[in-house]
This record gives sequence, structure tokens and C-alpha cells, in this order.
Amino acid sequence: MLYVRPDFYDDFHCLAAACRHSCCVGWEIDVDGDSLKYYRSIPGALGEELRRQIALEPSPHFRLGEDERCPFLRPDGLCRLIVQLGEDSLCDICALHPRFFNDYPGRTEVGLGLCCEEAARLLTEGEGPLRFLTESDGEGDETPTPLLKLREKIFVLLADDAQSLTTRMDKALGLMGQDLPAFDGEDTAAFFLTLERMDEAWTALLKKLEPAPKLEPRLSRTRYARLAAYLVYRHFAAAQTETEAARRLQFCFHAARLVCALEPYSPDALRLFSAEIEYSDENVEKICAWLAN
Repeated sequence: MLYVRPDFYDDFHCLAAACRHSCCVGWEIDVDGDSLKYYRSIPGALGEELRRQIALEPSPHFRLGEDERCPFLRPDGLCRLIVQLGEDSLCDICALHPRFFNDYPGRTEVGLGLCCEEAARLLTEGEGPLRFLTESDGEGDETPTPLLKLREKIFVLLADDAQSLTTRMDKALGLMGQDLPAFDGEDTAAFFLTLERMDEAWTALLKKLEPAPKLEPRLSRTRYARLAAYLVYRHFAAAQTETEAARRLQFCFHAARLVCALEPYSPDALRLFSAEIEYSDENVEKICAWLAN
């Protein structure tokens, strides 16, 4: 079995109280079965509060308080469960966030969701083309899928910084018989504003998009090539068909250009994009369908 991770993965550490956008605010926090059983065994006042703050329907989850804060998030940004019970007390979703996992035959790929400001920083401030680190446990054989093989060719194209990123993305789409369309900020904003949105800051940011933003000078920065490759890493090879993969590739490249167009207005553009789009399968599917028209 192979285990794959991006080059910045091992440098990640939760910022905890120093995080400006806590993942303990505004997100539904499900409680897995093993954690629920453990929480029911905790004695004393903390145990009583744990049981009181967990709703069982439609599935076990913490009852969010004022401003949609986790009831165990302290005013200083630290988690009361970690402070009082240790990190092993966290339910699965809290222990694993912002990590994601994609499984393929003989291969597991892990990454960090870019809704996390520290993950976004590590990715975009890295030097040179995005690299992936691979380890093997010596058990079983990997059988690369056709899309994984094609993705390797895309990574090679995206790493060629002798060419503009626009050219690299166009060549990558050419592998699938597609072209890179011009980026229209006005049309993009109009469509994205029809999607489900959570944060008013995302709505306000979309409304600032110019009809035809001048992207090329900014796209030349290494951060956007790394972003494009990382989006391909997360989304492309999980497609079920080549047609779906082509749509996902369009999605990845459109997303990189969208973030590039938005970052002059907000340093949080990438984090907001990821939280609003990548964590909603429905939004991703709608964007892929829109780009295919």
C-alpha cells in the first residue's frame, strides 16, 4: 500500500488559539459512536455537560451555542476537552480536521483542506512546484488507475514554470481534448451567487469581481501553480468517468483563476473559496456542470 501526501503536510500544526477563523465556529460537529460512548462515561460536572450538549437527532452532534460556537470552545480559543481530558478525547471529526483522504487501489492519498488558514498558508507560501511524498508499507501492489496516470502528466505540465500558468493549464486540458476558456469575472460572480453560501464575507467578495480581471501578471506567481496542482490532486482522480474528470479539471483551473482574481480584495479568498465550495459536493457538481455548458 502506498501513502501519499503533499510536500507541506508534515509541517502542519493546528494554530489553536492563534487561529483567526476557528473550525470550532460555524461548522456542524458530528459525534462518532465510539466518542459518544466515551463521553457518556465521563464522570462529574464535565460529563454532565457533555451529555447535555450532545443532541442525538438526526445523528449525534454538539449543540452549537451563540454565534454557532462549539459549547466547549473557550473564550481564549482553546478547547476545554483537550485542556481537561487531553487530545485523545476529541471525536473523530475534530481529531482529523482539516485532513481529507482519497482511497484508490493500493493507494491512500491524504491532504489538508484549504478552509484551514494554516493549511492554505503552507500550500501557497511553499517554494517551487508542488511535490508529493510517497511511502510504502510493503504490503500489496498499487494498480494505478488511468486517471492517476493521466494526472501525473498534468502535474508535469503544471510544474513547467518556463511557460505561463495559463499555457500550462491549457495544455493540461488539451490532454482531454479541451481548451481553457477565457475567465469572465462577471459571469462567474453571477453564477456563484446562485449557489448556497454560508459566510456574508464570501458574498461580498464575489460582488467585487471585475468582468475581465487582468490575471496573467499575478498567475505567474508560484502560489497559483501550487494551488492549481493541489486542486487537481484533491479532485481530479476521484472522478468516476473521463468525462467527469474533464469537468473536474476545468473546475480546478477555474478555481485557481478565481482565487487569483479575488485575492487583491481579500487575503482570505482561498480559505473562503474552500469553505464555501470544496466542502459542498452539491456546489462542486453545479460548478462542473456550469463550466461544461
